[in-house]
Amino acid sequence: MPDQRRYCYVSGLRLGVPALEELCAQGSPPSLVVSYPAELAHRSGYTDFEEVTRRHGLPHLRAADINTDEVRDALAAHRIDLMVVAGWSQLVHEDVLASLPLGGVGLHPSPLPVGRGRAPIPWTILRDMRSSAVTLFHLTREAFSGDVVDRIWFDVAEDVTASGLYDRTGHLQSELLVRNLDALLEGNAPRRPQRGHGSEWPRRRPSDGHLDLAAAGRDVDRMVRALADPYPGAFAMFGGARITLCGGRLSDEVEGGDAGQIVSAGPGREWGVTCGDGRVFVPESLRVDEGVRAEPTSLAMFRPGRYFDVPSDHMMAATRRTPIPGFEIPYPGAQYDGSHDSDQRIGRDEGRDLNSR
Repeated sequence: MPDQRRYCYVSGLRLGVPALEELCAQGSPPSLVVSYPAELAHRSGYTDFEEVTRRHGLPHLRAADINTDEVRDALAAHRIDLMVVAGWSQLVHEDVLASLPLGGVGLHPSPLPVGRGRAPIPWTILRDMRSSAVTLFHLTREAFSGDVVDRIWFDVAEDVTASGLYDRTGHLQSELLVRNLDALLEGNAPRRPQRGHGSEWPRRRPSDGHLDLAAAGRDVDRMVRALADPYPGAFAMFGGARITLCGGRLSDEVEGGDAGQIVSAGPGREWGVTCGDGRVFVPESLRVDEGVRAEPTSLAMFRPGRYFDVPSDHMMAATRRTPIPGFEIPYPGAQYDGSHDSDQRIGRDEGRDLNSR
């Protein structure tokens, strides 16, 4: 790596930690790290980078806005040539990129141009995608539209949770950045225009996780998996209390009742909730209101025969205002599976250790 080339690493999320750790382990640490301040700790996946940067002796700046004068001054003071963004919910302005000799690159856990926008990990599960990719791309004034540097394709297990997919994409981002950093700093990294039909994945809000227990069991299960940690979680109301289902499984061995009805699902006080098609979802952990996680069997309120509250049309309207993007068109990944260009693909067996729930 040329000594005169210096880069800044920008991330406020746990998703960005593996790459930073690996870059330091490889002897290629950034000259500056920019991360979120504590007042943004409510964001899904927030991580305080202070411990990591202190342990590696890295200059560290906290910023809620990447485009402030404070950030620009820090980039100039540390003579930054390249900005690497690995988890930041904000567009880097064109004049900031123009001030850097090598511009900037971003990492995004979707096969761009498919999946531009927000919440790529929940949307990957909600769309029931069987394959996806992590993409390294050049930053431009238009979000997620820059030329592709490199990507890694991988299979998505049909029972994957957001937790497992989050960890997997974090490690794949690390691999992608490490193998391309030298070329980026030398100014000769590939530039391949994004190809195919693009899709914009919209922002998701906590209210979008409101479960309709009259839906089919597979849809309830998919929603729970898609919104698992570090996301806010899928929830239903019970006796006026907000019950967040943090994890669970569908059971074909338990006889269901009416939609939303609690039924006995095993020995002791194990229980499940009946979905609209009669299948039973058995929760493995949950939260009541804003409380800590609890074992479902530890809460006597969930007695067989009782019902979850029926959501009003007004309450459910918020969850239906944004259709799941991509169902109206074939998923481009079905045709473009990573076998073209120089894209790498990780098979189901090769990536098994990264895809655990």
